[in-house]
Amino acid sequence: MDYGYIGVLVGTFFEGEATVLLGGVFSQFGYLSLSKVMMYACTGTFLGDCTFFFLGKLFGRKVIERYEYLRLRTTLADSFIRRYGNVILFMMRFLAGFRSVILLLLGCTSMGVGRFLITDFLMAACWAVLVSMLGYTFGNVVYIFVTDVKGYERMIVPVVIALAVLAIILYRYFVRKNEGGDRHGT
Repeated sequence: MDYGYIGVLVGTFFEGEATVLLGGVFSQFGYLSLSKVMMYACTGTFLGDCTFFFLGKLFGRKVIERYEYLRLRTTLADSFIRRYGNVILFMMRFLAGFRSVILLLLGCTSMGVGRFLITDFLMAACWAVLVSMLGYTFGNVVYIFVTDVKGYERMIVPVVIALAVLAIILYRYFVRKNEGGDRHGT
């Protein structure tokens, strides 16, 4: 099951909350080691964070200099980062979908590399442990849900299929109705 650890590493490089939660769930079932999931999650997220931060350091200033709108806000952003940089590094962990953008922007500011590396590593480790443990803790809930669903699958599958067909029929009805109204100018 080494592919599971590689999946955690790659998944956490690009955001990866769901990946770590699933790693924790699979640890609960005995397919993966929880400590290895934590280690790979910390490594993947730290490497991803460093990549996006250094991309901001290398190319961010060129982009900022090109646009006056960004250039005018750089001093405000720098002072904000100096004051609240550690809090931002902590909070971005829990803003799924925004982490890469925030890291690119942090790279554009005057945040020191040493400060970033130390703070980000500590935050990545805390995040990896917390989210892995969350997945591990709720692994039993997932197991109970899956085993309960298996008892009802003869009823659930036809209901889900009927709901999907109904949704498609309703969608097509409303699309055709709107298309007809657009043709006649209403």
